[in-house]
Amino acid sequence: MQLTRFTDYSLRVLLYVGRAKGRICTMAEIAAYFGISLEHLRKVVHRLARLGYLRSCRGRSGGLLLGRDADAIRLGEVIVAMEEDLSIIDCEALACVLLPDCALKIELDRAGRAFLAALNEKTLADVLGSRRMQRQFRGIEIAHAS
Repeated sequence: MQLTRFTDYSLRVLLYVGRAKGRICTMAEIAAYFGISLEHLRKVVHRLARLGYLRSCRGRSGGLLLGRDADAIRLGEVIVAMEEDLSIIDCEALACVLLPDCALKIELDRAGRAFLAALNEKTLADVLGSRRMQRQFRGIEIAHAS
């Protein structure tokens, strides 16, 4: 299973804003840090805000904050909210003759549920608290100051 770029960017935005620990982040800052198109990022941020994962502040000193505590944001939940189709294989599009009782489809669906269940065991706070992520994001405050 491969997640869409939209979901990837959504997770990156949440990581970035979560790492800022209450400091307002701008879309331009996030776009520059990750090398993401500002226009594409705008769509991601809009959906995250609409779903309550982000809170946007308007005005001259506006920007983005987490809409919930990082420990209340489950990774699998975000993926389900951002992905349009989580099926591993689209048997309908293939007009597969094995439907409707294909054992392979049943197992692939089970594996997909296990994937999401495993991700739902982790929160944004868990990922942000890891040493690896802390090392990765060392320069965020510096990036904002420039």
